[in-house]
Amino acid sequence: MCDILNGGNCRNAFQDAFRIMYGLPSHIEALPPMPEDGGKWSALHSWVMPTSSFLEFVMFSRIFVDALDGLHVNSSNRTHCILANSTMEKQHCYCRVLELLVNVWAYHSARQMVYINPHSGAVEEQHSVEQRKGYMWAKYFNMTLLKSMDEDLAEAADDNYHPYETWLWPLTGEIYWQGIYEREREERYRQKWTRRERRERNYRTE
Repeated sequence: MCDILNGGNCRNAFQDAFRIMYGLPSHIEALPPMPEDGGKWSALHSWVMPTSSFLEFVMFSRIFVDALDGLHVNSSNRTHCILANSTMEKQHCYCRVLELLVNVWAYHSARQMVYINPHSGAVEEQHSVEQRKGYMWAKYFNMTLLKSMDEDLAEAADDNYHPYETWLWPLTGEIYWQGIYEREREERYRQKWTRRERRERNYRTE
């Protein structure tokens, strides 16, 4: 539907962003397959998931959105939105891509996907993991890889090394990596010793 409404640009935007996100060369396929197996998909952000999975999805989507936004870095018109047909849509650029992003992430990260009938409450599994074997691009959705990518971006942001002036990633959530943890630990250690030395001085004075 996204492609139908946007003259195929939805597919192009996703593919280009995915290529930037993972640094894929032009000869490598960059559009994760989404088979038409008759099952249902999420739309209009109508989904729920466990907190741990949600945090992983947020990590993935932050990096993807940053790559998507980066498509316009060299554009003469930063306000241009290739997926907008109206002024209203331009104000919410890429919303159609992002509302479907959860499907791509859940499918290729081997999450169980179920549909809950809003009328009967019946639960039915969609796109079973067993049927996805041979179709999933699991290596790109591996949590260890995404965590490493997230930390690299966080380190760059912490060092104020922005790849371009309008870098979006630092504005989309928390910035945290091992270096920040170590710096905070050293600061707590320093404060601890400062308090200890102060107490010792007060004790000697008394």
